[in-house]
Amino acid sequence: MRRSFRPTGSAWVVGVITLALVGLNACSSSNDSTSVAQVSFTAADGTSTNAAAFRGTALVLNMWATNCKPCVKEMPAFDEVAAERAGVVAVIGVNVFDDAETAANFAADLGVTYPQYNDPNGELSTALEVTGLPATAFFDADGTLIDVHQGAYTADELRLAIDTLLPTADEGTAG
Repeated sequence: MRRSFRPTGSAWVVGVITLALVGLNACSSSNDSTSVAQVSFTAADGTSTNAAAFRGTALVLNMWATNCKPCVKEMPAFDEVAAERAGVVAVIGVNVFDDAETAANFAADLGVTYPQYNDPNGELSTALEVTGLPATAFFDADGTLIDVHQGAYTADELRLAIDTLLPTADEGTAG
């Protein structure tokens, strides 16, 4: 009789941490951050795009779901910052669980005006190694992934993150 080894307790934790560290190392090269920018996501109308399409402008890409209370709570903050930084930083939302139409209607009902997209097959979530929502990815104007933050932002925290991670995106804006 063959038995499978199923780690439990501390062995399982060590295994998960090891896999996570291997994954982080695999994503640390500039080639990987460039390939992440090539991963497609879709708009409610079905058109497809990717982070690379925003080259020339810094990009803040917020991943969310309608059933994620912290996601919904932070959306007005993202909308506020998107309006303040329009033309300097592109702010977009990418819904990860709902169909594109449901996500777009939900955002519109909240009064959110920044563009909304959908990650229908989870490819973007996988490429960014998103393990919880909300998650926010920051791309510089060259399309290079700078950082992925997991957790909610207030408007002030988002402004600070943009100013810190994308300092050239703050040129010409009042703070």
